[in-house]
Amino acid sequence: MVNYFNYTFSLAAQTKFLLSGIFSDISHQPDLRAFHAADIPIVFGTYGFSPFGPPTNNEIALSKYVQAAWVAFAKDPQNGLVNYGWPRYNPLTNSLAVLGNSVNQSGVIFENGATYDLGCVASEAGGSLALILINLLGSVF
Repeated sequence: MVNYFNYTFSLAAQTKFLLSGIFSDISHQPDLRAFHAADIPIVFGTYGFSPFGPPTNNEIALSKYVQAAWVAFAKDPQNGLVNYGWPRYNPLTNSLAVLGNSVNQSGVIFENGATYDLGCVASEAGGSLALILINLLGSVF
């Protein structure tokens, strides 16, 4: 799921994360924020191959944190992330893992998922409505 400002992905039905980090060697235009596939250098530790500059210390620390989370999940898909310290996802609680945001650029904080999920639902509904209007108005012109 992609929304206007962040990238979210569900590793399993029980956990959910959102990459919120903005690193100049990955996103050389800060107004792009975290975008689809911006997490790849963080997950695989390939941030050092960027033509836009070297990685920051926070970026390297976040990459190590995320890699450890993925290993925990790979070893135990049902409980690995819970054992790593992530709560089971419930959109009504602070259980959305927000990675690399301005409060903790090298790790995770947990926020209420409904805030982000509602933005996705609204953008998806708005996109569908826009297509309907374009189709209707297109026949007028």
